[in-house]
Amino acid sequence: MSATVLVGATGLIGQAVAARLKPNSFDPCWLLVRRDIAPGLPHQQIQVVDFKQLEQQTQGLDLTGGTLICTLGTTLRTAGSPEAFVAVDRDLVAQVAHWARDRGVTHCLAVSSLGANADSRNLYLRTKGQAEQELMALSFQRLTLMRPSLLLGERKEFRLGERAGELIGRVIWPLLVGPLRRYRPVEAEQVARVLVHQAASNSGPVIDIWESERINRWQPDTD
Repeated sequence: MSATVLVGATGLIGQAVAARLKPNSFDPCWLLVRRDIAPGLPHQQIQVVDFKQLEQQTQGLDLTGGTLICTLGTTLRTAGSPEAFVAVDRDLVAQVAHWARDRGVTHCLAVSSLGANADSRNLYLRTKGQAEQELMALSFQRLTLMRPSLLLGERKEFRLGERAGELIGRVIWPLLVGPLRRYRPVEAEQVARVLVHQAASNSGPVIDIWESERINRWQPDTD
């Protein structure tokens, strides 16, 4: 069975994905993290790595025909500067994808954002769009991109702005109809369900883009 690698397992979506990578479909399964975390499922191998030395620290890891699930991402506030934000959400995402492609990964799944556009004047959307361009240029056999709107879910860190946005998302945004439906928020758990389902699938479009409305509609028997 081909290996599955999850990068970003400590984040909101990454944690939900890790909990769903069951041994019947995802074994061997590797979680690459920057700091040690609590043990995952019994079949999951957790490896702490310095991503600047990713190649050297993963010698011998065979990913031929395997799958990469990348849920890496930060915020401008957490990163501390625009440059530091771009270094994670674009540069590190691209670096990990290059590494995985060179190791033989054929299916890459990554979390981007609704509105991602490499030419956007908005730093966040521009960075996400540029990251998507990097991934597309690698010519994986399959590339699956999640473009959620506002993410809903329990975060470890309290962030007033995110909590306020979540309140609006849960109470007001579900009322949006027509063309505005695409901006409805989505549960991080639902994004994780779709990611894991698509990772387990043996077929699909070469480039498959999932925006919030499609993610919200998805049920196990609909795709």
